Amino acid sequence: MAANPQSVEEAEAFLQSLKEKAQAAHQAEDVFLMGIYTELIGVTSPIINKAISRQLRESRAMINRKHKELRAKVREQGPTPSDE
Repeated sequence: MAANPQSVEEAEAFLQSLKEKAQAAHQAEDVFLMGIYTELIGVTSPIINKAISRQLRESRAMINRKHKELRAKVREQGPTPSDE
């Protein structure tokens, strides 16, 4: 999982920055820079999306693990008076 929540935002901002620079190069009709930004986006986009997806999966797994632990704890305690 990312070391801090700002890591995801920073990665997304980096990718967005590349896209904005590519758009600016397109508007300036700069074929050279447009080619570079296109390649950079092609490389970084899957890396960033994969890392974000991994973080989301780990977050869901942590929630599922906590839920499982809570269910086991409640099971060990036995029925509560309201259950009877």
